[in-house]
Amino acid sequence: MPVKLCMTFLVLSFIIVGCENETNVTDGIREVNFKATADKLSITEGQTITYIDSSLNVTSRTWSFEGGDISSSDQETVSVGYAEPSLGEDGLLSTGFLTELEITNADGTIESNGFNVKVFPAIVPDFVASTNAAVFGSTIDFTDNTLAAISESEEAKQDDTILWEFEGGIPATSTQRNPSVSYPEAGNFSVKLTVKRSFPESSGTTRREDFIEILLTPPCDNSVNLLGCNNFSAEEEGLSEWEAVDNTEADKSGNLSISTERATEGVASYRYLYDEPGQPAFTNNSLRFVNAAFTVTEEGSYTISLDSYGDILSMGNMDYVYEISVPIVGTTDDAATKQFYRTTGGAWFNASNTKTLAPGDYYVQIKFWNPGFDANLNYYLFIDNISVIRN
Repeated sequence: MPVKLCMTFLVLSFIIVGCENETNVTDGIREVNFKATADKLSITEGQTITYIDSSLNVTSRTWSFEGGDISSSDQETVSVGYAEPSLGEDGLLSTGFLTELEITNADGTIESNGFNVKVFPAIVPDFVASTNAAVFGSTIDFTDNTLAAISESEEAKQDDTILWEFEGGIPATSTQRNPSVSYPEAGNFSVKLTVKRSFPESSGTTRREDFIEILLTPPCDNSVNLLGCNNFSAEEEGLSEWEAVDNTEADKSGNLSISTERATEGVASYRYLYDEPGQPAFTNNSLRFVNAAFTVTEEGSYTISLDSYGDILSMGNMDYVYEISVPIVGTTDDAATKQFYRTTGGAWFNASNTKTLAPGDYYVQIKFWNPGFDANLNYYLFIDNISVIRN
């Protein structure tokens, strides 16, 4: 009874199958003519792969190398360098570059096949922090974003290493992939990350100086109020963000102070004394938040608002007027953004002004007017909670 023999030969990804009905076992083994090998199938960018065609009775051959420093060859043995990693459109490691070999046998038949080689990026440690500025005592989360930092095989992963070094942090070092670190003292601190991939082997170190800023007070926030990183509600001492002038540009800074007498939030507000009695109608003073400039990055609708309280010092009419505008830094042109308000003293009033602003740097200006209805008007204007908010 004849014996049926089926034998499979695997050379990298080239598979030759022989299957015969024969009475003699040795007669059932077909000689393998097509044989291509590579000394490795996974490398780090910048390394080379040596390919060998050991096929028998070949009259011609053509290698093609996707991603290689040479695109083709007709040699039996050829070394190919790979300068770039095999990444997909998403920036992540792909299935690899395709290497193909086509041979023509002595009998005129043509055989071809191919296999993929993975070219891993060299390790360049990259990381982010949940925040780069926090108050002392805070905990910050760090994330390793290093591309292809981990070996693919479970066996090789055991030899991968990662080492964080946190200046001023607790812990000072960590081997976790994504550690959390607390900072008990204020200051500016560096972070260093060293990553080693065991296969294909590559390692690197990244150090970022002053990457973390630990503050004695909470960091400012201008994500909602564009003036959020300035003293918009007079809670801090100092008037350096302001410029006060009269209609001739003469200094009126002595009329401006911080007061704890009244506030709509916190414990303080700005207080400005408008004392131009007897001046011609519409004589003005300008109070400019010019050293607290804000940046508009995208054209849109913005609302400028503040709370005001008029404490009328003169006799007669209890109404007062002022104007809010947002001139471009370096100018005093308020024509496009000004808005007048007339209200009654003795109570808080919210002035709100919505305008379309183009990208640029602006500042808030408050202009006090000597109104026609009371040329002798004299009053304190308390200002609090100034904001510029994108709608």
